[in-house]
Amino acid sequence: MPFRFRLDAVLRFREGVEHTEEAALHRIVQEIGEVDLEIRQVDMKQIRLREQRDRDLARTLPAVHLMEIAEREVELKKVAEALLFRLQQLETQRLKQLAIYQTAHQDREVLSELRDQQRRAYQLDQRRLDQKMLDDLFLTRGKKSD
Repeated sequence: MPFRFRLDAVLRFREGVEHTEEAALHRIVQEIGEVDLEIRQVDMKQIRLREQRDRDLARTLPAVHLMEIAEREVELKKVAEALLFRLQQLETQRLKQLAIYQTAHQDREVLSELRDQQRRAYQLDQRRLDQKMLDDLFLTRGKKSD
């Protein structure tokens, strides 16, 4: 009779939960990377805009042009602040999701370890039964030859 783990359905369920929670964690981490990239891009735009402003200040340009640059700087600053706020939210989500994933992982690990222990005990019993059968066979053959 082959080994059967009575809680196999529960183990498969726990594996599914663990996989789902891990995928959710990966999505959050990916979104963090995307927001981080956007922040770096906004930073670069701000640097280029400041450089342009400095170049334009050296030349004599209409005040309207400088006001447009100032307005774009304000817009970029607002975008950067919103992105930083979003990054903080995502980091909070990541920490919560990490805790959820770790719990799901531990739950699955407990069942996996229980299954492994039961499998080892089953295999040990099987080896003992096999050995007993061989011993009995040896003893019965030994009695027949006498």
